[in-house]
Amino acid sequence: MKTMKTTTLVLIIFITISLFSGGTAFGQKRFMLNENETDKFKIATRLFYKGEQLFSDGKFNKAKESFTDCLEKFPQYATADYYLGRICYDEGDYLKALEHIEIAKKNYKVLADIEVSTKLEYMDKLREEKMAAEETLRDIQKKTQALNAKSGSGQTGEFDKQIFMAQKTLDEINQRMKEPIPQASEIPADFFYVHGNILFKIKKYKESLDEYLEAIRINPQHGNAYINIANLNFMAKRYEKALFYLEKAESCGAPVNPEFRKAIYKAMGQ
Repeated sequence: MKTMKTTTLVLIIFITISLFSGGTAFGQKRFMLNENETDKFKIATRLFYKGEQLFSDGKFNKAKESFTDCLEKFPQYATADYYLGRICYDEGDYLKALEHIEIAKKNYKVLADIEVSTKLEYMDKLREEKMAAEETLRDIQKKTQALNAKSGSGQTGEFDKQIFMAQKTLDEINQRMKEPIPQASEIPADFFYVHGNILFKIKKYKESLDEYLEAIRINPQHGNAYINIANLNFMAKRYEKALFYLEKAESCGAPVNPEFRKAIYKAMGQ
């Protein structure tokens, strides 16, 4: 079975979140955190990123400590459980790894909803800034018109500069407001891939196959999942399927063991 490749799972979460309101924008529901929960989430996020960096550096014991501390602050921090599942897998503690990955998948929606709610809060603030910028621009324009009416000289150079700056600020806000509001994302393919690897180790092959199939549904370019599906089909003596998925893995750029290909051809009598 293909071992798990160390990768960095990037989950965009805005750390500088404020309290979430219970309102709605663009028909999307807000995920509400109270002040205490928000503070804990911010601390948990810092601990998570510390753990992720330690994991990337190969310092797995220290990473494990950071991810555990992260979950103590915010138990629904799904990606911390995901990484703990990978660490426990590498340690050979497959039952503990299974526990972590199942919790990670169960809680992932919380992080996805927080990401959306944070973006909605950001858009609310942009709308407030836009209203203020428009009011400033109107005020300057009125002063310019009044000066022109009074003097008739058209000497409005200073006001013209202010209008230019106010319009520039307004244009920048309008540009930022064009950024799309994300929908709550589904569980990443790697969560299912890791789950499949763990299930394979405890000999739950059918369940393992289901997880890999879900991984390639979410990410059709997940080469390692294709390789493991090929392996499971080979074990079940479904050689044509094994070859099909091995070729899919190769088309995705995954490294394919030539000896595995030879074994499939031999089993097919070729």
